[in-house]
Order: sequence, then C-alpha cells, then structure tokens
Amino acid sequence: MSINKDLLSLDGLDTLPVISISASQSLNASAAVRESISTGLPRLNEALNDFSTDEPRRSGGIVRGHVTEVFGPPGAGKTSFALSAASQALRDGGKVVWIDTGSPLATSRLESITPHLNNLIYFRAPTLPHLLALLIRPPKEFPPPETTLLIIDSISSLFPAYFLSASELKDRLAQGKIPDKPQLQWLLNRKWNVIGDIATHLTRLAARNIAVLALNQTHTKIKGQPRATLHPVVAGGAWETNVQTRIVLYRDLPDLRFAEVTKRAGRMMAVRLAELIVPFRVCDGGLEAVDEPSSPDRTALTPTRKRKADNEVADSQDEDSEEEFEWLNDTSLDDE
Repeated sequence: MSINKDLLSLDGLDTLPVISISASQSLNASAAVRESISTGLPRLNEALNDFSTDEPRRSGGIVRGHVTEVFGPPGAGKTSFALSAASQALRDGGKVVWIDTGSPLATSRLESITPHLNNLIYFRAPTLPHLLALLIRPPKEFPPPETTLLIIDSISSLFPAYFLSASELKDRLAQGKIPDKPQLQWLLNRKWNVIGDIATHLTRLAARNIAVLALNQTHTKIKGQPRATLHPVVAGGAWETNVQTRIVLYRDLPDLRFAEVTKRAGRMMAVRLAELIVPFRVCDGGLEAVDEPSSPDRTALTPTRKRKADNEVADSQDEDSEEEFEWLNDTSLDDE
C-alpha cells in the first residue's frame, strides 16, 4: 500500500485562478442533502445530528460542506480522531487530503486502520506562508475530484512562530521597540486578519461538498475567567463565523477520553449535556466506544490556578487575551 505524498513547494508551482463561490451557489449547496463522514463512534455521530431543522441528511457524523473544528489539550486524541475520520472516508470510497503542518503523518497507524491509502493525498505545509499559498493559490487539481474530507493537523501550530503574544508586544511597547499604541494595535490585528483569510478559504473549499476538519491546539486564558481555562489558539469573530461544528476532546483518566459537541449547525450548544458527551478510548484499530461512565471531570480543560488573578501578570503566549484590546476588524494586511 502506498501513500501519495505531495510535498508543497512554492517554486515553480502551477496554480489555477482562485474560484469564488457565489451566494446563490452557496444557498443551493446548503439546500442539498448533507452527507456525513462517520467519526467511528456511533454515539458521537448521533450527537452531531441536528434534528432542529428539516434539512435532509443521510447519516450522522462530520458534515460535508461544513468546516468542523476539533480542539483539546495535548494528548486528548485529536490526531487519533482525525485518523479515524480519514479511515472512515477512505472506506466509503472517497479521497482524503491531509495537510500536515507539524509532525509527519503516522502512516503506520493509518495502515492498521484501513488499507485504502492510495486515495490519501498528503501535503506538507511547514510554514504559515506555505499553508496560505496552498489555500489561496492552490496547485492544479487541489483538492482532487472525489475528495470528501480535508484535514489540517493542525491549524494553529504555525502561528506562534509568526505572531508575538499580546503580552510580548506590550513589553516591546514599554521598552520603546514599538513606537505607539496604534502600531501595537496594528500588529495585534495582523494575526486575526490572517485567521480570517484562512477561515474564508476553508469555507470555500467546504462548499465543494467537502468535509473540512481543522485540528486546533489550546492555550490558557486567565483574564475574565473564574480560573485558568484552556481555549483554542485559533479563534476570533471570523473563525467563529466560518466554523459550523465544534468538538472538544479532553481526558478524565489516563486511558479514557471524552468528545463533547459544543457547536452544531452553526449554533452553540449548552455545555455538559449528557447526550452531547461521548466517552471513548484510542486503540490500535482506531477509536473504541466505551460504556457510559460517571460524569467526566472537566478539570482537564480547566487547569488549577496557582496564583490569584489580581496579582497575576500575563507573561506568556498562553495568557493572551483578545478582550484587552479594541480590535480593528477592518484593518487590512498592508506590506510591512
């Protein structure tokens, strides 16, 4: 079994004009039957079903035509979740595009789940410019015909190398390395503008009846929270608008994980609803459903605070907060 690896290179890359999706096309696509890709967990597939509308759907799972976000702390099973979804899509006869932004794809793990690796197209985007080029000026036949699932692992890992945290930028302002607050504001807004561009192009890809699955890492947010809480690294208004489904993964015991649906069909869901929380384990053959345990301990998503908030000064990217600034959402990305 071979895997079709296409290592992205910006030099000499043949590209096609960017294809826009009109409002009428988007409306017609939204009215079509929504096919879904199984997660490998029947109860989670059921939890992802939206019964509040009359929209027809063949089966539950990750909806094609939508952007789905999966986020959680390290070790929660995000990559294993994506591998399970990829194996399900491949077994159904579709093609899967895997965009790797960090560690190489563990093909041996995927081979143990499914033999259909000839329909897996692998791209490596080692830097943020590579990822932007792939989405904004894609090569020919990207994504290839009959693609049903596109996975980005992960959407957030490339940002720390290009954007300083709010606390680091404020330190530079205090040191005189940034001339004034308007310049600080512009530097802060650059990150959210890039996130908005990525979100928009992912939605355009999804409009081709592709399920887009974006894995998102977490950072710790303290300001305005009752205690230190993990939040997705890639966030903001534009991202929230384009993400239709959100699944949070967390751990309760060393080998027990939980998947919770917190957003479905563009609507935020109430947290800690039993019907939206699905326990599972990661095994050699993929994800394994387990019997309903006692209520999960969500402290995995809310690490214990060691200092009082009043005396705490944000000193790392993990303590970044959007609420400290008045965001200029219409600021464009001018050349530096």
